[in-house]
Amino acid sequence: MTSFRAKVAAACAAVLLPLSASLTGLQASAADPPEQGTLVPGHASADVGLSGARVVVSDPTSHAVYETSNNGTTWTASGGASSGKALQVEGAALLTFDGTTAKVGGLTFPAADEVVLGKGGKLVSHRGPSAATAEVYDVASKAKLADVAPPFALSGDTLWKVTEPGHLDGKNLTTGHVKTVLVASACSVGPGDVNGRWAVLSGCSQVVDVSGPQPPRNLTVSADSQLGNGFAVQTSGSSLLVTDLNDPALGQRSYGPIRTATPSFQPDGSGLAKLVYADDASKPRIAALSWLTADPQEHPDTVAPVLTHASAGDRIRDNTSLSFEWTYDDPQDPNSPATGVNTYDIRIQQRPNRTSPYGAWNQVPAWQGLKTTAASLTAPIGTDTCWQVRARDYAGNLSAWSSSYCSEVDGTAPALITWRIGDRVQLSGSATVRWTYKDDTDIASYDVVYKTAATGVALGKWIYPAVWQNTRITSITWAPRLGWDECFMVRARDYLGNLSAWSAPICSAAPEDDRALTTAGTVTRATNSLAFQGTTTILRANGAYLYKATEAGLRIAVVAIHGPGQGRVDIYHANIKVGSVNLAATTTTRAVTYLPITPFRSGPLKIVSTSTSPAAIDAVALLRQ
Repeated sequence: MTSFRAKVAAACAAVLLPLSASLTGLQASAADPPEQGTLVPGHASADVGLSGARVVVSDPTSHAVYETSNNGTTWTASGGASSGKALQVEGAALLTFDGTTAKVGGLTFPAADEVVLGKGGKLVSHRGPSAATAEVYDVASKAKLADVAPPFALSGDTLWKVTEPGHLDGKNLTTGHVKTVLVASACSVGPGDVNGRWAVLSGCSQVVDVSGPQPPRNLTVSADSQLGNGFAVQTSGSSLLVTDLNDPALGQRSYGPIRTATPSFQPDGSGLAKLVYADDASKPRIAALSWLTADPQEHPDTVAPVLTHASAGDRIRDNTSLSFEWTYDDPQDPNSPATGVNTYDIRIQQRPNRTSPYGAWNQVPAWQGLKTTAASLTAPIGTDTCWQVRARDYAGNLSAWSSSYCSEVDGTAPALITWRIGDRVQLSGSATVRWTYKDDTDIASYDVVYKTAATGVALGKWIYPAVWQNTRITSITWAPRLGWDECFMVRARDYLGNLSAWSAPICSAAPEDDRALTTAGTVTRATNSLAFQGTTTILRANGAYLYKATEAGLRIAVVAIHGPGQGRVDIYHANIKVGSVNLAATTTTRAVTYLPITPFRSGPLKIVSTSTSPAAIDAVALLRQ
């Protein structure tokens, strides 16, 4: 049977009680007359094993394996043999070393490997002679559960390992739950070092209660010590010395005599308070340890799990897939050992939009008793979803519902921030319309439309250029055409398809140059570096005028040279006077004068001088929008 390494335990100074059994004390107990176990007749033994009523031996000569469950009344051959290494019996599992093969359940490994059957018989590990890690298997399912670097111990479903100084971690390989027990910084754990409540650790002189809340004990054990459920057993001369780990005073008794040449003994692999050993005649004997102190009363876990992290992602989401994730910890208290987080419940409340109240909390049946730590759903556009979670541990302690974690599927269309086209009357050779939008998530694309009006006509229908639909551009530049009015609208959509309304139209018109109009009266055609196209028409007498037979629009803009000594003009459209412009100014400059808005009209345009002072007309624009 695989034995413990030498274990030297010392308690953490803050928590250790002054309970110890020194090596001298062990030797003194060994001198007491040993008790003799009950003989299991019928077979001599090289190795012995015990689990409940099941006694297993290997024959000293043939190495055949036999077992009895009726105290030796009948023995049954197992059909195999075991030699070279001690057989192991834990729970219902039997590990034998038959020639070159180690066998347990339906699993086989090279006998040269380090093969250890975990306490309780649920797990087994094996490691090749030069391998850095050991493989851990479930004996019943034969499934590989883990690769882990030694040293470690297996007990029940749990793998125990010192993961960092002072932290003995037990990971349940069935549930995944990890429990941490604080130990002295020099502690280490090896094969067979944990059984039930107790761990006998090497390197630190600690025997610790992995279930809590018993304080650590001091105990020195020999290299061949083995750990039973609540006791340690080791050889002491021609006897076995049993130490009661449940007893704060660490009471002890001796059993024997034993075979001293090649001792063979094993605690009961089913967890009962007894052991089996080969006596001085190589006969198996069972020692019942009814004198052991009862297992200390374990304080129940009364503390509910605690939320350590939760997130529903961005407050405003750019897609309809919502998710919620969380993490809980089950706190460990010296007086209330943690049982571990078991399941979770989720509930949600929703509102269809920002102006509506939230509905009632909805505990979706599929989200109650979850083993996972995330949930997801698909929500309609605009829906705001709030999540809450609670957790229960294996003791049934249920936490309160968490705070709400909310996430809204963006249901708001993008908003227009800037929408510019420059001057209403465009006097340069290039024009640009620009726009910007903002959105709760992000802008996916824009649609842009335009309509135009040539000289003398009204605006046409909106035009939807294919390259301007679902585009990512944020400006359009074009060369204005003289006399044309050009208008634009834009709208934006986000990635969820929320689409804004069309913007208000904005327009830009390039004026008609003075040369596009005919003249009458005393008029001079001139050039001027300040002028729109470099030319002006100067009306030099009262009544002189510029004229065009057909113009259409609802507002007229006159481009003229203003300055000292300049005169006045009246403007008529469709034979109706719409305004006057005084060109007199203290400095000479080109200026655009916008006349009052009128009903849309189509008809002749006439610009008439109303003074004897010259009036230099540069251009005129008819605005349709």
